[in-house]
Amino acid sequence: MKTIMGALALTSVISANAAAQLGEPIYHYEGRMAADVETGFVDLDWRISVLDPDAESVTFLIAPSLQNIEVGGDVAGFETAEQGPFQAVVIALEPSTGSTRTIELGYDGILFPEPPNNEINAVAPDRVELSVDGFWLPIDATFQGYLTADLTVDVGAPWRGVANGTVEPLPTGVRIRNDEASLDIAFTMAPDFRVTEADGFTLYDLRDSDAGTDRLVEAASFCFNYLDPLYGETSPLPEAHFVIHRRSESAYNRRSYITLTDISDTEDEPLTQFLCHELAHHWSMGANFNTVENWLNESFADQAGNMAVRDRFGEDAFIERMNRYRARIEGQDLPPIWVPGATERRPYLVNYRSGPVALWELEVRIGRPRFSEFMRRYMTDPINTTPDLLDMLEDVAGREDRDWFEARLAQTAP
Repeated sequence: MKTIMGALALTSVISANAAAQLGEPIYHYEGRMAADVETGFVDLDWRISVLDPDAESVTFLIAPSLQNIEVGGDVAGFETAEQGPFQAVVIALEPSTGSTRTIELGYDGILFPEPPNNEINAVAPDRVELSVDGFWLPIDATFQGYLTADLTVDVGAPWRGVANGTVEPLPTGVRIRNDEASLDIAFTMAPDFRVTEADGFTLYDLRDSDAGTDRLVEAASFCFNYLDPLYGETSPLPEAHFVIHRRSESAYNRRSYITLTDISDTEDEPLTQFLCHELAHHWSMGANFNTVENWLNESFADQAGNMAVRDRFGEDAFIERMNRYRARIEGQDLPPIWVPGATERRPYLVNYRSGPVALWELEVRIGRPRFSEFMRRYMTDPINTTPDLLDMLEDVAGREDRDWFEARLAQTAP
């Protein structure tokens, strides 16, 4: 692959309109990945189509352990630099002539010289699991670079795969296609899974036993039947694929691809809340996750899960859960959920505890019928910023309640 060198500033220029609409891709990735599961060595080659004709340069972030970076294609120059804990590949594009420009990008290396702290990402003999926080694929530094993808993963054996897209088995790996735009390519591959099929979803189990599987099926079925009638009129929940891992912590969601921890000893109430939370991200996922607005994605999905607990287990279970949330954040030195002009992404306790508590207090204030409409409007309308949310709340409940909620979001303690 031809390498072109140049001197560029560490910036990423993407036209505002290109990334404005959720799910509108500004890239298409075609990739090939070879992974040695014994050593953790990966070799990746990408052909990235830049769909924005106004883009002048792009900055991709990759893991610091990756090396032998080569860049070619419709590129005027590039440089690499440190950007926080990542390597930044800063690419100046050739001027657009109306046709789609392509970037050829390759690199290799031991992706994880040390095991990741969150246990999510791995290139190992028992599984290959990769997502955005492994920075194994080039991630647009704006974290708004939605992409479609066609990726072949070769592990040297006929492993099975589950992903946030369609998966085609190959003699020595899989082919993953993402036709719906996403911020990354997330997948799990393993020599085999124990598979359980149910109405609306399939379980892919990496554990050695089926402990808790029956309760998981029951809880997931409840969540489908609870959430879809509320929010799925125009965009129903798709067929879901749950991967049950052996680890005790760290789970995540990518549309219909949902990873779970070992659920053997998880009680029915938290299991229901978690599953409904993750499924609710089908609708609650449009805000920029790398900014303060991520509270919308997480707090609304989490409160949907809490309301599902109320519907399945009763009012007392719901109140007890919300009081635990309140107790968890009392006395903590936390920033406000949102104030005008804020940009920085909030910590876990704000997005997953303070936000749901504020939503609960809003429900108590305006009543369940209007709060249900507020939740429905948020889930079904393209509301991705807090100012838009407040405008919608004013439409549902009036100016006084809008102002109260804006002030509530600005508080630093419940």
